[in-house]
Amino acid sequence: MENGWDLMVAKIVRVYNLTSVIQKYCGEVETIRKLQTIPEVRKACRSWLKKLPSVRGNDEEKSHLYRENGNEIFRGRKGPHVALEAYSKAIFAAPRNSTALAMAHANRAIVLMSLKRFREAYEDCQLALEGAYPEENQLRVLFRQAECALQIRDREGLERALEEIGKISDERDLATFEDERYKRLQQLAGLIAISEVPPDTTDAVLVLPQIEEKTSDDFGRYMVAKEDIKQNSPIVQEKAASFVPVYDPRGRSELPPFDCQYCGDVNIIPFPCATCGRACYCSIVCRQKHIPVHQYECPGYEKHLWYLIGIAHLGIRSFLDGFQSSMQKLSTSDECTPEVLFSDVLDTAEAQHESYHYGKVLRLVTNFDKLALSDMVQYSLTAYMLSLYLSEFTDFFKTLGEKSSIMSKDNWIIYVGSVIFRHIGQLVCNGHAISELRGITASENNCLETDSFNIRAGFLHRYYESTRVFTGIFPQISMFNHSCEPNIRNSFNKNMLTVYATRDIEPGGEIFNCYGPNCKLMNKEDRNSALKQQYCFECKCVRCVSGKDDEYERYEHFKCPFSKCSKYFLVKQNVDPFEKDIKCPLCRRIIDCSCFQLIASGMSNEQESCYEDFEDAINAYKKCSLVLSEFHETKITLAHMIFIQYLPFSGLDERCLKALKKLAQEFIHIRENRFGKMSPEYVVACFYLMDLLVIESKCEGEFSLDQTSAEILTDFKKAIEIFGISTRTKILNYLKVNLG
Repeated sequence: MENGWDLMVAKIVRVYNLTSVIQKYCGEVETIRKLQTIPEVRKACRSWLKKLPSVRGNDEEKSHLYRENGNEIFRGRKGPHVALEAYSKAIFAAPRNSTALAMAHANRAIVLMSLKRFREAYEDCQLALEGAYPEENQLRVLFRQAECALQIRDREGLERALEEIGKISDERDLATFEDERYKRLQQLAGLIAISEVPPDTTDAVLVLPQIEEKTSDDFGRYMVAKEDIKQNSPIVQEKAASFVPVYDPRGRSELPPFDCQYCGDVNIIPFPCATCGRACYCSIVCRQKHIPVHQYECPGYEKHLWYLIGIAHLGIRSFLDGFQSSMQKLSTSDECTPEVLFSDVLDTAEAQHESYHYGKVLRLVTNFDKLALSDMVQYSLTAYMLSLYLSEFTDFFKTLGEKSSIMSKDNWIIYVGSVIFRHIGQLVCNGHAISELRGITASENNCLETDSFNIRAGFLHRYYESTRVFTGIFPQISMFNHSCEPNIRNSFNKNMLTVYATRDIEPGGEIFNCYGPNCKLMNKEDRNSALKQQYCFECKCVRCVSGKDDEYERYEHFKCPFSKCSKYFLVKQNVDPFEKDIKCPLCRRIIDCSCFQLIASGMSNEQESCYEDFEDAINAYKKCSLVLSEFHETKITLAHMIFIQYLPFSGLDERCLKALKKLAQEFIHIRENRFGKMSPEYVVACFYLMDLLVIESKCEGEFSLDQTSAEILTDFKKAIEIFGISTRTKILNYLKVNLG
C-alpha cells in the first residue's frame, strides 16, 4: 500500500538507525523517551500523518447518483435490498451537513419502512430533519416519522412528530389527504401506552462457578477451577474492555464493515458518524454514546489511519477507553514525570484490579523483553506516532483539565505514547478474535426476500460466511493459559464473550484456552513455531509433550487404493492431487488423481455447470474418497465444489437431492470430528443440509425428515448459540418459516 505505515516504519528505522538507538527493551517510558529525543523522527511521523489522503465521502454529485439509482431500483421493484444498499452508499458518499446527506437518509427511510424496519426508518427521518433537508418537503418526512413511531409504539416520538406537523399546519393549510392523515395519527397517539424501553434480554443471567487466579515461575498467571465444572457449563462471561473492527482484507475503502462500534452488533443498517463518515453504529443512540471515545479517533477515520496500522488501533482504543478512569484514580496534583505517572498508574491497577476494569487491562503482560528487537521498535514507533496524532490532529491534550499542569505537553506525549505502547504489546499476546456470521451484500448476491429481511429458501449457504468481525480485549479471559487441546469454547453475543467447558474440570484443574495453534489443525513443529513467534513461549501441554501428531495427521492422511498395500501415508506439502498424480511412498505405485481434477475443472470452467455432469462429479468424489482418510480435509474442499456447482439443481431431480443430502451429512460429520459441534465450522457446514431440506420441503410430495437429518437439525439449533442473538434469531426464523 502506497501510504502503508509498515513501509514508513521500515524507512524511519533504517534512516535513523533506531535499533542502535533503542538497543533493547528498557521500559515503555524510556523507550518512547528515546524516540522523543530525535526531532527528525517526530517530523517524519507528523509528515506521514499529514500526507494521508482523506477518504471521507465528499462528493455531493456521487451521492445524488447513488440515491437516484436507489430510487430507480425501488420504483422498478427490482429489489428493495439492492436499493437499500444504494441509499447507504449515498449516505457514505455525501459531504457532511449536506442536502445530499439529508435526502439520502430520507429516501432510505422509505425502503426501510417497506421492509418493516421501522426503528431504523424513524432514525433516518430524524437525521434528515436535523440535517439540510429542504424545508418545503419536510412535512412528508414528518409523516413518515410519525408512522414509524406508531409502528414501534413510541408515543413520545409520535407526539414530537405530530407537534412539528402542527407547527406547519399553523403556517399553511394542509392538503385534504394530509389533514386526514394528521387527524388519524392524532387519534392513534392517544391509544398508545406511555413509551417504555423494553428490558434488554440479550444477556442471560448465568450461574457461574468460582475460579481463582494462580501464579507460578514457569507458567506466570493462570486460572483454575475452585469447584466442579461440568461439560458444556458456562465458566466466565465478560464484556470486552475494548474492541475495534477488523477491516476487509480486500482493502475496500468505499464502505466500512456494517458493524456497530459501540455495542458490537453485526450486519446492521449503518448509521455512520456524520463527521468522518466511516465509523458505523446500529443507531443514533449508540453513535451518541461513543462520542467520548470516537471524537479522538474521528480524524484518523477520515485518513483511513486505523486500517493502515492494524492491531495498533486496538492499542489506542484501549488507551482512550480507560484514560479518564485511570486519571480519576490518581491524586497527583504536583509536578511529576512520565516515569512517575506511569508507575503510579500501573501500581494502582495492580492494587485495585479486582474492582477496576481498566486496571485488569493495564496489568496484562507484554512480552517486550522477549520480542525480537525489530518488532519491539516497530511497536514503540507506532505508539509514538499515535501520541503525536492525538497531540496534533485532535483536541485530546486540550481536555486534560487540571491534570495538564502536572507535566509539560512533551512529557504528556511521552506518557501517552508509553501507555499506548504497553497496550499494543499486551494486545499482540492477549487480543481476542470476535467471530460472527457476516451477511453478503445484496449487490453481490441478493439472498433476502423482497418484502423482508428473511433469507430466501435455499440461500442460507450463500448468505452467510464465518469471519472475524472485531478484535477485542477480555482481560479476565486473557488469564487463561494456552493448550493445543483446550478445555473451553467461546460464544459471542455482540461485545460479550461467554466461555463454556468442553469437558469436565475438577477443583484445582486449570482452565485452558487455545491461542490459535490447535493439535487438530497444525503439527507440533508448526504450532510451537507460531507460539514462539507471537507469544514467546514453548508449549508444554499434554499434546506437545507427547510429541505425537496423530490428532493432526488423521485429517491429512492419504490411503493407497491398491489392495496389496492399502497403507496410510502423508504427502509432501508441495504435492497437490488437484494438479498431478501422486505416488505411494510405500509401494511406489502411481495413484491416478484425475478424479480430483475432474471436480476442480467444473469450478474453473467458464460455462455454467449442467445437471448432466452431476453423476460424473459424484462418481469422481467416490473415487477421491478411496485415496483419502475418513476425515481428510480435502473431502471438505471437494464437497464444497460440488455443492456450489450442483445444489441449484437439487430441486429438479430426486436422485440429485438424495445424493447431495448424503454428501452434506458426510461434510458435517467431518467438520464435527475436527472442530466439534459448537464451532463456526460446524455451523457453516450445516448450511448446505439445511438448504437441501428446505428445497426438499418445497418440492411436490410428502416431506419428512430422515433420522440423521433430524438429529443434525437439533444439534444445529443448539450450535448457533455460539453467535449473537440477532444472527441466531434470523437463522431460527429461516428454519421456522421453511421447515416449521
